[in-house]
Amino acid sequence: MKNKISTLRQINIIAFTICILLCLTCYGRFTGQLFLSFVQVLSAIGITIQYVMTPDQKDIKNRIKTYWMITIANAVILFSLFETIMWNDFLQVFFINIIPNITAVYFIKTLILIEKAS
Repeated sequence: MKNKISTLRQINIIAFTICILLCLTCYGRFTGQLFLSFVQVLSAIGITIQYVMTPDQKDIKNRIKTYWMITIANAVILFSLFETIMWNDFLQVFFINIIPNITAVYFIKTLILIEKAS
Protein backbone atom coordinates (compact mmCIF):
# COMPACT_ATOMS: atom_id res chain seq x y z
CA MET A 1 0.00 0.00 0.00
CA LYS A 2 2.75 2.44 0.96
CA ASN A 3 4.66 1.72 -2.27
CA LYS A 4 1.52 2.41 -4.28
CA ILE A 5 0.99 5.80 -2.61
CA SER A 6 4.69 6.61 -2.90
CA THR A 7 4.59 5.85 -6.62
CA LEU A 8 1.46 7.99 -7.04
CA ARG A 9 3.17 10.84 -5.19
CA GLN A 10 6.28 10.59 -7.37
CA ILE A 11 4.18 10.51 -10.57
CA ASN A 12 2.24 13.57 -9.43
CA ILE A 13 5.42 15.47 -8.55
CA ILE A 14 6.90 14.66 -11.97
CA ALA A 15 3.66 15.74 -13.69
CA PHE A 16 3.64 18.96 -11.66
CA THR A 17 7.27 19.67 -12.58
CA ILE A 18 6.56 19.07 -16.27
CA CYS A 19 3.53 21.36 -16.04
CA ILE A 20 5.55 24.16 -14.45
CA LEU A 21 8.29 23.80 -17.08
CA LEU A 22 5.73 23.88 -19.90
CA CYS A 23 4.16 26.98 -18.35
CA LEU A 24 7.34 28.81 -19.34
CA THR A 25 6.29 28.53 -22.99
CA CYS A 26 3.36 30.34 -24.55
CA TYR A 27 1.25 27.41 -25.68
CA GLY A 28 2.88 24.70 -23.61
CA ARG A 29 1.06 25.85 -20.49
CA PHE A 30 -2.22 24.51 -21.84
CA THR A 31 -0.64 21.15 -22.66
CA GLY A 32 1.09 21.00 -19.29
CA GLN A 33 -2.07 21.85 -17.40
CA LEU A 34 -4.04 19.25 -19.36
CA PHE A 35 -1.40 16.61 -18.62
CA LEU A 36 -1.29 17.49 -14.91
CA SER A 37 -5.08 17.52 -14.66
CA PHE A 38 -5.32 14.10 -16.31
CA VAL A 39 -2.72 12.58 -13.96
CA GLN A 40 -4.24 14.13 -10.86
CA VAL A 41 -7.85 13.26 -11.63
CA LEU A 42 -6.91 9.63 -12.29
CA SER A 43 -4.88 9.55 -9.07
CA ALA A 44 -7.73 11.17 -7.14
CA ILE A 45 -10.25 8.66 -8.47
CA GLY A 46 -8.05 5.80 -7.25
CA ILE A 47 -7.49 7.42 -3.85
CA THR A 48 -11.20 8.23 -3.50
CA ILE A 49 -12.24 4.66 -4.24
CA GLN A 50 -9.70 3.37 -1.75
CA TYR A 51 -10.49 5.75 1.12
CA VAL A 52 -14.26 6.17 0.82
CA MET A 53 -14.77 2.63 2.07
CA THR A 54 -12.56 2.97 5.16
CA PRO A 55 -14.40 3.98 8.34
CA ASP A 56 -11.42 5.82 9.86
CA GLN A 57 -9.01 8.32 8.27
CA LYS A 58 -11.45 11.24 8.55
CA ASP A 59 -8.74 13.86 7.90
CA ILE A 60 -7.74 12.20 4.64
CA LYS A 61 -11.39 11.89 3.56
CA ASN A 62 -11.95 15.59 4.25
CA ARG A 63 -8.87 16.56 2.24
CA ILE A 64 -10.02 14.39 -0.67
CA LYS A 65 -13.51 15.94 -0.52
CA THR A 66 -11.98 19.43 -0.50
CA TYR A 67 -9.83 18.54 -3.51
CA TRP A 68 -12.87 17.31 -5.44
CA MET A 69 -14.96 20.38 -4.52
CA ILE A 70 -12.25 22.77 -5.72
CA THR A 71 -11.56 20.76 -8.88
CA ILE A 72 -15.21 20.40 -9.85
CA ALA A 73 -16.00 24.05 -9.04
CA ASN A 74 -13.06 25.24 -11.14
CA ALA A 75 -14.07 22.97 -14.05
CA VAL A 76 -17.70 24.17 -13.93
CA ILE A 77 -16.64 27.84 -13.86
CA LEU A 78 -14.04 27.29 -16.57
CA PHE A 79 -16.38 25.52 -18.97
CA SER A 80 -19.44 27.66 -18.30
CA LEU A 81 -17.51 30.92 -18.79
CA PHE A 82 -14.99 29.58 -21.30
CA GLU A 83 -15.50 32.28 -23.94
CA THR A 84 -15.18 35.10 -21.39
CA ILE A 85 -12.14 33.53 -19.73
CA MET A 86 -10.30 32.97 -23.02
CA TRP A 87 -10.54 36.67 -23.92
CA ASN A 88 -9.41 37.96 -20.53
CA ASP A 89 -5.73 37.41 -19.70
CA PHE A 90 -6.19 37.74 -15.94
CA LEU A 91 -9.07 35.23 -15.82
CA GLN A 92 -7.16 32.91 -18.12
CA VAL A 93 -4.11 32.84 -15.86
CA PHE A 94 -6.28 32.58 -12.75
CA PHE A 95 -8.59 29.74 -13.83
CA ILE A 96 -6.18 27.82 -16.06
CA ASN A 97 -2.91 28.18 -14.14
CA ILE A 98 -3.16 29.54 -10.61
CA ILE A 99 -6.16 27.60 -9.22
CA PRO A 100 -5.18 24.26 -10.81
CA ASN A 101 -1.56 24.58 -9.65
CA ILE A 102 -2.56 25.47 -6.09
CA THR A 103 -4.96 22.53 -6.18
CA ALA A 104 -2.13 20.32 -7.48
CA VAL A 105 0.12 21.31 -4.57
CA TYR A 106 -2.76 20.61 -2.16
CA PHE A 107 -3.26 17.17 -3.72
CA ILE A 108 0.46 16.36 -3.52
CA LYS A 109 0.43 17.36 0.17
CA THR A 110 -2.59 15.06 0.62
CA LEU A 111 -0.64 12.20 -0.97
CA ILE A 112 2.26 12.87 1.41
CA LEU A 113 -0.19 12.78 4.35
CA ILE A 114 -1.64 9.49 3.10
CA GLU A 115 1.85 8.06 2.65
CA LYS A 116 2.78 8.97 6.23
CA ALA A 117 -0.47 7.51 7.57
CA SER A 118 0.08 4.17 5.75
